Amino acid sequence: MADRTVRLGSPGVAGGRAEAAGDGSARVRGLWARIRALEVRPEVAGPHARLGVAWFVATMVALGAGRVPFAVLLAACAGLAAVQAARSWRARPRPAVPMAGAGAAAMVLAAVAGPAAVGAVAVVTVGVVVAGAAVAGERRADPVVTLLVAGTVGLAAASPVLLLHRGLVPVFVLLVFAAVHDASAYVVGTGARSAWEGPAAGAAGIGAVSLGVAAVLVPPFRGATPWLLGALAVVLAPIGPYVGSALLGRRGARVPALRRLDSLLVLAPVWCLVAALVLE
Repeated sequence: MADRTVRLGSPGVAGGRAEAAGDGSARVRGLWARIRALEVRPEVAGPHARLGVAWFVATMVALGAGRVPFAVLLAACAGLAAVQAARSWRARPRPAVPMAGAGAAAMVLAAVAGPAAVGAVAVVTVGVVVAGAAVAGERRADPVVTLLVAGTVGLAAASPVLLLHRGLVPVFVLLVFAAVHDASAYVVGTGARSAWEGPAAGAAGIGAVSLGVAAVLVPPFRGATPWLLGALAVVLAPIGPYVGSALLGRRGARVPALRRLDSLLVLAPVWCLVAALVLE
């Protein structure tokens, strides 16, 4: 009877390993290509810098005016951002544009009353979207994408309003972290050859702000908390623009309101939760 045992160093095993390694490498390259496709490059044309400064000033004024004006401003931006993202989907089924915008804005306004109100609005939004999709038919409305757009944008904008229940200073620091990251990434990233240069500049800017927070804003920031929350901002702020691009049906869609919030899409929910746990 012929010996059919394949030895460890035989060509069959080596070939199988090489093929598996090739498949793994191809999958990694494919994943990296998909991530690179979501990359947001700073635009030189247009008044982007002036609009960014105007937005930061508006948020600071609204924050100083109180919880309700702050929530109204973020709700308006979140609703418009969700509408723009939903409209970028052209193929059917596509998101329900009015529900995406209304759901995102309602979550932010509900944050004035607290986390329970935000949860209640989220549950109602899910019910309305699912019921609307059942009535309209799956070919006309996509409830999953509608909820992803509304929930992602709405939670990002609602989180600073929720944190405001714990005090103004932490929200101020969060917004400064996001603004410094965006400004640094825009100035350095514009025309840069490598995608990492903008986020690296943002990380340096956040580090400088963390030093100031540790020196001046005590309390509520004590011990290592400025550096912990600064490190969170360094890691999470650059992810937001990729998440924003992933919400779009067309990668080149013009969504200025979404880009005003995109660095907060991941940063704000996580940062606000950690800040609420570690700050005084």
